[in-house]
This record gives sequence, structure tokens and C-alpha cells, in this order.
Amino acid sequence: MTSGHAKFQKEVYKLARFVVVGASTFLLQTALYFIFSRWLFTYVPHTVSYILALVYSLAYNYSLNRLWTFGDQSSAKGSAWRYSVVAITASAICTVLFWVGHYILHFYDLYVVVMVNLLIPFYTFIAHRLYTFHEQPHRHLQKFVRSTPR
Repeated sequence: MTSGHAKFQKEVYKLARFVVVGASTFLLQTALYFIFSRWLFTYVPHTVSYILALVYSLAYNYSLNRLWTFGDQSSAKGSAWRYSVVAITASAICTVLFWVGHYILHFYDLYVVVMVNLLIPFYTFIAHRLYTFHEQPHRHLQKFVRSTPR
């Protein structure tokens, strides 16, 4: 096996783990949203229930991705802080998409939860792979800045 092939295989394996973590996070978040919006907090706007479910599922997601998906990058100091940055930006994107889908476009709330959770993993995998759990997260930014034509 060539080293390029081995690296590619490792990335595919990492992506598969990320998908498993993401799918289980989606199930947890959807279940929590349903419980919050239908049983516990029926008197608050659905966006509040969505944000609460999102916060709980983010803690779960960070833990599994840190230990299992990107465990070989465990020496990435500061990953909790970087995860927070990615999580906040992803959560903001999710919340805006949920609000637009449910309140502006009037789609059924559970459909919007599914649609949003199908879109956001593309952003989060790349951000976590290159930034959150990377030993030198700013290396990619420096390479990009140097390659930009002046």
C-alpha cells in the first residue's frame, strides 16, 4: 500500500466515524427537541426548544468526536476552545436555518430539523478536521493566504 493510499483510507475511516457520531447526535437532538417542544416546554417558542436540544447534543458530539473520530489527533491542545468556535458558528447557522424554515417558510418543524441536520455536517466535518482537532490549525490558513494571488 502506498502512503497516499493509506492516508486516503485513514480519512475515509475517519469520515465514516464522523457520520456515525453525527447520526447518533442527530437522533439525540431530535429526540430532545421532541421531548422539549411537545412535553416539557410547550409554552415557549419552538426555537428555544431547538436551541436547548442543540446545546445538549453538542456536548455529546464533542465528546464522541474527541475520543473516537479524531482520537488520533488527541494532542491537539485547545481543541475544546476551537470546538466551541465551530459549534457556535454551526449552531448559529442551524438556528437561522430552523427559524427561516419553520417561521418564514412555514415548514413543519420536525422536517426542518431533519433538513438542517442533513446540511450542516459538510461544514462541521471540514472545520473539525482542519481546525478543531488539528495539531496546527492555523497552518491551513497560512497556506491559503500564501497561495492567494496578490
